[in-house]
Amino acid sequence: MPTQAAIAAIAPSSSASVAKVASSTASGVDAATGLSQTAPSLDLASLVKPFTADALANGFATLIGALVGAMLAYALQRRFQRSQELKSELVSAHRLMFALLQQINTIVLIQRDYVFAELKNPARFLSIPATPAFDTQKNVLELPELGFLLASKDGRAILYDFYMAQENYIEALNQWNLRSALHLEKIQPAFAASGIPMGAMVSEQDLQRVFGAHVFGSIVNSTNNCVELLVRSFERLAAVKKKARPYLVQRFGTDDFTEFDFPETYGLTARKSEAAAA
Repeated sequence: MPTQAAIAAIAPSSSASVAKVASSTASGVDAATGLSQTAPSLDLASLVKPFTADALANGFATLIGALVGAMLAYALQRRFQRSQELKSELVSAHRLMFALLQQINTIVLIQRDYVFAELKNPARFLSIPATPAFDTQKNVLELPELGFLLASKDGRAILYDFYMAQENYIEALNQWNLRSALHLEKIQPAFAASGIPMGAMVSEQDLQRVFGAHVFGSIVNSTNNCVELLVRSFERLAAVKKKARPYLVQRFGTDDFTEFDFPETYGLTARKSEAAAA
């Protein structure tokens, strides 16, 4: 019987424990249910909170500030780049005027030193001396250096005229160099071997016999071509100079460009009467 009593005593205690466990379980279920019911509300609030009026205003202000900053940085960079381009174009414009000055001056010096005094001399093919070769690439400009002229119609016309004049200048020097080489290598040795004293009166037939018909014809034609090309080169270069400087002054808004003139041209402007004289 003591065993049954002990069991009986134990039974109520077990029942109470079960009841407590059940009660605890029920409370846990209710808490979980409540949490699950409030969770969506908390998530929605946390999602909506960043989109309040103040938050949106702050966001737009930040975005606009970043956009304005980027635009200002781009504008400053573009302004600096344009400033550098303008400086480069200005340097090229000065180089154009300097090249025109040097090329015209070269033509005038050749005319003054070697040609002018012999223009009316029928034997100028012999009396005009040979000279050291001129550098045909000195003071010559290439297209990339004058690319700024392509931006306008007037600029393109000046660029075209300049290159045509420059080609005539190069051709005039090439022809002069060829004539000098012919005079030095063929004419002078043949004349020295002929025994004809300097200053002696000789006929064209005598000179043909001395030089040979081919060499004689070559030196006469080469000399006439030189005289003609010097005149043509001067005319074209002077015309470009006359057009280029006013355009550059207007384009860059400054009068700080080389101004030059050649009041004495030594027959270069009297083309028909002097350049064609034989």
